[in-house]
Amino acid sequence: MSYTIEYEGHVVESRDDETVLDTLLRSGVDIAFSCKGGSCHTCLMQCQTGSTTEPSRRSLPEYLQRLRYFLPCRCIPQSAMKLRRPQPGDLVTNCMLCESILLDDGRVSLLIEPMRTLNYRQGQRLQIVTGQAQEPAAQITSNSDRDVIMAVVLAAAEAAKLPESLQPGAEFGIELQVRGPFDERPPEELPYPEPDPGLWELLDGGVTARRVLEAFYVKVYADPVLAPFFQGVTKSRAIDKQFSFMKQCITGEKIYMGDRPRNAHHWMIITHEVFDRRQALMQETWREHGVADEVIARWVSIEEYFRPDIVKTYGWPRQVGDQLIHNDGFSREMLGESTLCDHCQQEVLAGETVLMHRRLGTISCKHCASSAA
Repeated sequence: MSYTIEYEGHVVESRDDETVLDTLLRSGVDIAFSCKGGSCHTCLMQCQTGSTTEPSRRSLPEYLQRLRYFLPCRCIPQSAMKLRRPQPGDLVTNCMLCESILLDDGRVSLLIEPMRTLNYRQGQRLQIVTGQAQEPAAQITSNSDRDVIMAVVLAAAEAAKLPESLQPGAEFGIELQVRGPFDERPPEELPYPEPDPGLWELLDGGVTARRVLEAFYVKVYADPVLAPFFQGVTKSRAIDKQFSFMKQCITGEKIYMGDRPRNAHHWMIITHEVFDRRQALMQETWREHGVADEVIARWVSIEEYFRPDIVKTYGWPRQVGDQLIHNDGFSREMLGESTLCDHCQQEVLAGETVLMHRRLGTISCKHCASSAA
């Protein structure tokens, strides 16, 4: 059944068994998304009117569910809907100040207690909500899995932006709000690590590595959180690429023809939680194959080395030399030869103009794209 979906001036009509996200993309509405399977939460939206489905709300924090947020990639419309993008004020965390300390080098340390569960890691960034255009940025120095009180440090220049109520010596119990946590984009793509050829020998010249990777990707493609990131990629392709990439990392042989992790994953919003889930599954598979912990640790250390180039809060442009290549959004293209529309499977003749999503490479014929007002 078809329903009308309104989103920031666009009015589109859904189709049977089509998610809200797919309806908007088919119609040429440029919105943020990544995995399309509910794992990354990039497509988060707020439903102002209409109903959402339980699967589209299930993985969200309760406070966002109460505010009628949902994941369009997990929602097949059950009614007409009016949607809008996340509101900045909804994505902040209320905190209580415990202490503001001036450090010897001019930096300021804030000890704060979040008023709701906030998962974060040491080294991530927060923004202190001040209502100003340039909000002060702070680096997290504590870990949520061991510390009750969150500790953050602001460089002197950032601390100068703090309101008087949060300056060193501030009163205990002052309320504040923070945005984040965010992951910083490393300034340069990581080079290959130093080879460890002895590890390849311990893996029987790669025989054990391939056997483990084959078993690992069976699990990945069955995992509800990890599988969405492999849409359109065959299992054998994923195995071959990871095998050749890791072989080059370990042996130093120039055999891998693809991008290193930063460019290969540049558009994927992969959180630390998703990356940790992947690593746990990887280590579980190694142990099932009787591989020694010391050998597993050496393999895992290589994968962990690339974590900063994979985990991110926002998508990054692909970088080739000094050129940044942005491939999100849509463009109008004239077909050089006939093909099929990716949405209705009807023939589109050479010479016709179609709507193409730059990253996905999918096209919408004039009938599929015409529902966007």
